[in-house]
Amino acid sequence: MARPRGNYQVTEARRKSILVSAFNVFAKSGFRGGSLKQVAELEGISEAGILHHFKSKSALLIAVLEYRDSLTQNAYLPDMQISGPEFIDHWLGLIKYNMDNQGIVELFCILSAEATSEDHPAHAYFKNRYEYVTGLTARYFEVLRRDGMLRARLESVDLARTLIALSDGLQVQWLLDPSWDMLEAHRAFFRGILKPEFEQIVAVEAARVYEGAGGR
Repeated sequence: MARPRGNYQVTEARRKSILVSAFNVFAKSGFRGGSLKQVAELEGISEAGILHHFKSKSALLIAVLEYRDSLTQNAYLPDMQISGPEFIDHWLGLIKYNMDNQGIVELFCILSAEATSEDHPAHAYFKNRYEYVTGLTARYFEVLRRDGMLRARLESVDLARTLIALSDGLQVQWLLDPSWDMLEAHRAFFRGILKPEFEQIVAVEAARVYEGAGGR
């Protein structure tokens, strides 16, 4: 017998609410420091109630990461062919989005650091994510090279790893002090690798228009 539609909607609403509460707990305390009890208290239900919807704490963590991805999917780099300037615009758009959604940055920073341990439930998630993002970003640097926009002797994979490492490190610094312009720091990176005639794409003047909200 099919489950009544109303019951399904209630269940989905509860799952979404649990994900939001778990997101907040893991963003503040990480997976190891956060507990199902904390999530349950935010939801006003028992730990058994949480496990009714998610079979384990590890399963809840993976669901939270997938939920985070769904929030940022419109800001992600498109997995399709675009021009070099469009790649830069998409990357900076993602940084803008993160600056307006501080909780997303907090969750990523604390969990990615924890997940370097092989026994962490999100270890494979982050390993696969870095491989995917590095490969995708390297392809876009190849587009910049093909279009003659990069300075000489810069390898695409090296640039991709450097940009990703720079971005991750700047996020930590920004969480410690959100008053400075993380967006401009990324623009400065692109100005450093582009030939002088293309530096206007990431002009300093344009960067000063944006002020990060530091919201959640």
